Amino acid sequence: MYIARVEIKNFRCFKEQIVRFNEGVNVIIGENNAGKTALLKALGLVFDSRTRGRLTMHDFHQGIEEFDVPPSITVKVTLRSSGDRDTIDDKALVATWLTKLDSPWEATLTYNYFLPEEEAIKFNRRLGAATGKQEFWGTVEYFLPKYISRIYAGELTAQNRVEPEWLNKFNYQFLDAIRDVESELFSGSNPLLKSMLYQVLDSDLADDDEGNKAKHLRNQKFNRSSNILKRRLVDRLKVDSLFNLVKQTGAGDGGEPVIEGNIAEQDIISALKMYIRSSGFELPANYNGLGYNNLIYISLVLANLDFQTSIKQRGQNAALFPLLLIEELEAHLHPALQYKLLKYINSRIKDNPKSRQVFLTTHSTHVTSACALDQIICMSINDGMISASYPGKVFSDNIEGRKSKKYVERYLDATKSNMLFSKGLLFVEGLAEQILLPCFSEYIGSILEENHIAIISVGGSTFKHFMPIFGAVDNQELKKYSLKRNIACVVDADPSKKVKNIANARWKQSWPYEMNYNTDNYDYNNKSSVVNNLDAMCSEVSGIRVFTGEKTLEYDIALSNALSDLLLTSSCRHKDKLEDYMSDPNQKQEGFEALIEDEITKEALDAVSPEEKQKEDRFATYYLLSVNEGKGEHVFDLERQLRENLEKTAPERKNFIVPSYIAQAIKWASGITEEGTPD
Repeated sequence: MYIARVEIKNFRCFKEQIVRFNEGVNVIIGENNAGKTALLKALGLVFDSRTRGRLTMHDFHQGIEEFDVPPSITVKVTLRSSGDRDTIDDKALVATWLTKLDSPWEATLTYNYFLPEEEAIKFNRRLGAATGKQEFWGTVEYFLPKYISRIYAGELTAQNRVEPEWLNKFNYQFLDAIRDVESELFSGSNPLLKSMLYQVLDSDLADDDEGNKAKHLRNQKFNRSSNILKRRLVDRLKVDSLFNLVKQTGAGDGGEPVIEGNIAEQDIISALKMYIRSSGFELPANYNGLGYNNLIYISLVLANLDFQTSIKQRGQNAALFPLLLIEELEAHLHPALQYKLLKYINSRIKDNPKSRQVFLTTHSTHVTSACALDQIICMSINDGMISASYPGKVFSDNIEGRKSKKYVERYLDATKSNMLFSKGLLFVEGLAEQILLPCFSEYIGSILEENHIAIISVGGSTFKHFMPIFGAVDNQELKKYSLKRNIACVVDADPSKKVKNIANARWKQSWPYEMNYNTDNYDYNNKSSVVNNLDAMCSEVSGIRVFTGEKTLEYDIALSNALSDLLLTSSCRHKDKLEDYMSDPNQKQEGFEALIEDEITKEALDAVSPEEKQKEDRFATYYLLSVNEGKGEHVFDLERQLRENLEKTAPERKNFIVPSYIAQAIKWASGITEEGTPD
């Protein structure tokens, strides 16, 4: 069995929220204050006896609008069958908790924190006619000591309270984000290391008569050795000087003080310390790096879960369902160690039948890149409301859906998985857009960084694989799992043409000014099939928009900044020819004209009017021909020049116009309307 979902009402940031979980590992991501910690704490209200009754006024959802009744907190957990993996003990544990008998069966536990009825009457009497927020919460604080907590099993209407011994079958281990690993490991009244060393004492012996006999012999041998050690130490203690006044004060009449005692195994265990052996040296573990000590701590916690579920170690007190919850798994860990740790946790869940569920929160893209898409739960804040999304659940269970899901999972490395964390997204086709768009954003107001927008580079034909994550699916049931984001897809228009009345004629790249120039002999398409298919796929999704220019990014930049020497870089293959044309734009540049192989293209360009528009189109054509074979180097040089231009004072700065479709895409992803305010 596994925890399939939790329903939370009026707890911290949750007014009313349902979050669904997977078997095994659940990786919870999201922006700050999106409910990740509150979600883990809500599970603790059901499964952690140490926190159930220790709530404060601030644990109530502060957005409560009913100020005439005492507030309550409810957390309902649904346990679901894992099919063949269910054990007899699983079924026995939940037998009286069942709310669904059909396969897969379901059972529920409901935590309720409330003011008893007799106290609720007093609450209303004290509140009186006051209906303000301040008076209401003041009354809540006054009555807080009288609040009680209850956990019910099965249908809530039956009010069937759970026996504590059954809840103790769940072992809840929570590692918070600000964890003092050294203190937890090595100090305090019951440090983890001491506890775990005691657990492994004689753990190699079987729990039978032979094992008990061997343990007894070991105890005898230890006691003989410890008595020798004690006697040697006592003999070295010259206590006469300490007790010489005892007889003189008369205290000796009550008996003569002596130094004796036994050294127990626990005493020796408490005296042991962890050392780290490396490169021939041994140093105390508190001299070890925070990251490695964090790993040691987590590994001991995992080992402790094994002991908690061990019938040999704990008998009838053994836990049945261990729960590990780690807040910010990445704390103190190098990215490579983050990746390795999550891989290990995944393998442990898979290979260890006693391991059940792990819940992790993270802000690390290295963690998300190491997990499957199905394991990720995204917590978001939209219009002031918290929502949960499940990127692994949005894909249709058909050939195309499975293909897209597999592609996205392969694609989500540490850089690309940033798409799941961002407030908005710009999907672009290649390196040029990825490098230049952050710079373009600076020219129109530096809004990408301010609004936490990510730029994700994907191939033009692969846009379709990512769109279901953000709602581009026909199935309404699947759509509810999608992420709510503003998505701008920036795609080259790539216009094309093909000769008419020729069998199997192929579409060939064309130029914007050629469109419909010679309809008697050619068919034209001002947008590529990639753009048209993407438009059709996303047309019904309010958060996704597709933005295209005239041809390609370089052509569109030149079209918006005709004859600007700001675009010329040392890596332009035909920089000298461009400079010749810019010095006299009334004359064609023969070197570029020779590069235009299609005579129809030349005719269409010559036919452009008015004259200024023809100059712009000609410059854009020449510019694209100049940079086409060295785009990579050129785009780096261009980005540097544009940034250097930005750093100049206003009188010295050259004018640069961001292509309108790029500016619109940046604003859309940032949630900014035409009026310049967040949408």
